Amino acid sequence: MLEKKKQGLVRHAGFSFHDDAALLDRVLTEHPEMEFVQLQINYLDWESPWIHSREVYETAVKHGKPVIVMEPVKGGTLAHVPPEAEKLLKQAEPDLSVASWAIRFAAGLPGVMMVLSGMSSIGQMEDNLSYMEDFRPLTEEQVAEMINRQIAVPCIGCSYCTDGCPMSIPISRYFSLYNEDMRENLAEKGWTVDFTNYDNLGGKFGKAKDCIACGQCERVCPQHLGIIEKLRDVSEHFDHT
Repeated sequence: MLEKKKQGLVRHAGFSFHDDAALLDRVLTEHPEMEFVQLQINYLDWESPWIHSREVYETAVKHGKPVIVMEPVKGGTLAHVPPEAEKLLKQAEPDLSVASWAIRFAAGLPGVMMVLSGMSSIGQMEDNLSYMEDFRPLTEEQVAEMINRQIAVPCIGCSYCTDGCPMSIPISRYFSLYNEDMRENLAEKGWTVDFTNYDNLGGKFGKAKDCIACGQCERVCPQHLGIIEKLRDVSEHFDHT
């Protein structure tokens, strides 16, 4: 690619990235000649421990690399949010589409040079153009509200509960997967990659259905979560047998 750039066939050299912040930091440190990074960024994945949206974005900014955003609407998921979430968005700005909130979240981040939005109709294209032409970024309060309302189990991932679990259940990791999956629009998709991630973890550790309700996890939880009940929810959601 760099050779093509020398020949005048490529204007800017960059790459698409799908891993964690540590690896991106290493790549950009070893290859400062790269001029931009393309990252999956949306408010659903912003704090995801699997996608690392915020962490990789901050790493790119630290290295001074412009960011191109992919999946700002997460494959259409954020264009069809649950009714409660849609009501919240419409109350704030009734004239804007639900999808516009997702794209504005990504486009409003400092250092973002371009947002790639998949469109399947002229109407979607016109909608995108309408709010990008007169662009108004989201406020910090709006962003925080959007992110916080997506959390089904308010687990901070400290994992104090995991060490003493007699069934070796990775409780906080299951809660993370459950939170992520509950943010997806399952009514339309029916399946997400989180089911595969859950099965993979279940092959190494205990599954949510293996909980014996001993209560040790709840005794050490600094947030005093009803972990036993929440594990039942996780099991009902993910366990096939």
